[in-house]
Amino acid sequence: MKFLTTKKGIIISSITLVAMAAFVVALVLILTKPNVKTGGTTTEPTDQTDPYTDTYLVQDGKSDYVIVIPENASDDIIFAKNDLINFFAEATGIVLPARTDTGLTFDETAKYLSIGNTTIFQGSGVSADREELGQDGLRLVTKGDTVIMAGGSDKGAMYAMYEFLERTFNLEVYAEDEWYIDTNVQNIRLKEFNVTEIPSFERRSVGLFPFSVSEVFRNRMRQELYNDGWILWSHSHFKILPPETYQDAHPEWYKDNQLCLYIDEMRQEFTKNVIELIKANPNYQYIMLGQEDYNTFCITDENREEVEKYRESGAMMHFINKVADDVQAYLDEYEPGRIVYLGTFGYHKTQYAPVKLNENGEYEPIDETVLPRPNVYIMVAPIYAANNYNYYHEVNQDVQEILKGWKAVAQDQMFTWIYNKIFGQYFIPFHNFSTLVQNYEILYDLGSRFVYHQGNKETPAGGLNELMSYVEAKLMWNHHQDPYKLAYDFIDHYYKDAAPFLKEYFDLIRFNYAMWEQLYDFKAYNNGSRASEIFSTKYWTRDLLDQFNEIFNNALSSVEHYRETNPELYNKLVLRIKKEKLTVDYLYLSFYFDEFDYDTASVMINDFERTCSKLGIEVWRERYMSSTDSTITGLVANWRTKLQQK
Repeated sequence: MKFLTTKKGIIISSITLVAMAAFVVALVLILTKPNVKTGGTTTEPTDQTDPYTDTYLVQDGKSDYVIVIPENASDDIIFAKNDLINFFAEATGIVLPARTDTGLTFDETAKYLSIGNTTIFQGSGVSADREELGQDGLRLVTKGDTVIMAGGSDKGAMYAMYEFLERTFNLEVYAEDEWYIDTNVQNIRLKEFNVTEIPSFERRSVGLFPFSVSEVFRNRMRQELYNDGWILWSHSHFKILPPETYQDAHPEWYKDNQLCLYIDEMRQEFTKNVIELIKANPNYQYIMLGQEDYNTFCITDENREEVEKYRESGAMMHFINKVADDVQAYLDEYEPGRIVYLGTFGYHKTQYAPVKLNENGEYEPIDETVLPRPNVYIMVAPIYAANNYNYYHEVNQDVQEILKGWKAVAQDQMFTWIYNKIFGQYFIPFHNFSTLVQNYEILYDLGSRFVYHQGNKETPAGGLNELMSYVEAKLMWNHHQDPYKLAYDFIDHYYKDAAPFLKEYFDLIRFNYAMWEQLYDFKAYNNGSRASEIFSTKYWTRDLLDQFNEIFNNALSSVEHYRETNPELYNKLVLRIKKEKLTVDYLYLSFYFDEFDYDTASVMINDFERTCSKLGIEVWRERYMSSTDSTITGLVANWRTKLQQK
């Protein structure tokens, strides 16, 4: 170690100088927003400055408007109708009447709020072309005194209803139990809407717990559950051909925890079972034919030459295309007009696409045999990405090869499955905030039709899950928004009086992650041994945890005045703050248990257990990732055993 002596005789180690330099760089990284390409996915500005008409929507606390839905309305349209009634009443105190469109025609003088494919919409001249809008795109249009809320599907029409509320009453939903809307509105004129919005990604799913458990929240945030519409999801080969059913009679079908895709007899039985599943699920449009979740591939002397020429991914494409042909032949004969898409993975051993570099240095398919059939989508899952760098950064050169390679093969038949949590540490915030916009931009440019951003979807643990759920959902709809503005707006509304302290915590977390990048070359992996590196006192020092603890104590003090004046709000805010404080207590008890006396440690354990119980937090890491205990009950029991040894 080298030491330098300043003019005043102060000795500074070279390590200290590196840390100081890292501090400056980290500060610049935190204060500087990422430079990304701009441009919207909407045909109208989203500043909600629509001009007012001369017609009153509400006048002197009354409204002449009626909600109209189709006679045989879908569940999505009925949900939209009910939410419009409820939010309109919250804003104005008026409960609007609702009716079906039976006997109605379009009349520009009629005061209707039309949702979906009503006779009013059909006669209005407003276009809502699914080919243009996609599944979830929306139209919000004022025609005379009538408001048309339509979309590429009924979900799009539901989202148009929320767009109406956002632009009329400034509705903003932050969580299932937290939103803002103007209230006590006694007079407001109708706005002149002419809005078309097409989301950045046709299908969007933030795989965090708030969206896993609440359809209400998903609808309001324009999200879908990750497996909506799928007959089978994720790793499904062994669901289609269960080893316990087939392996004794056909041991050659299985090797290294995978199916051997080159065996025709196996494929025929596989396809037969897939068709049976399709027949049994007539309302579903997708089925995932995904390899098992192991970094293995069945290779024998029978298919070694194929794999060497086409890679494992090419062998997989040959298999899926044959299945797709047989499935389509069945549909054409027995269910003409029905469309079913087959999904398969670009993941683990199949993550690198079956491509070669041409003379221009660009990826192209090895040959036409690896191109997907029209009814096949490839779900590309770059599980080994360093998520604090964008996917095209030099650190992620392999990820760039994976994504660009599959783009060359899949073209517009590409889905993506990305990651936003350390599966072994649910309480630790994941370091991907600074690259969200950049990576969504990359996926948008690649033409990904569906983005699944997987994280902790199985338990309501902390780690800023609520904040990230909100920000990621907003960016998936329009990825050109400012994530920092979204985050601070969320904190203001979700934590209220405690917001300054939660902003301080959020900024301090991001600052330290940025500094660790400079000092330790830290990379935010989500899985495996490299991901577990973050669980170390090298990062979570006692001094840093003490800073966090003081922030949370100040946050709790800031809402104390509600204890008497508004007990319901007090309890809600305290639980929200304590949820994030679980991160601090978890790290305290994991790393510095011996530094606390018996009474302090006992109080900390009891409070941790009580808060987890109130919130329903059952596990501290992915439940099925290890044979060892992942439960909060087991974790607390271990701490109590250590406590008795004090």
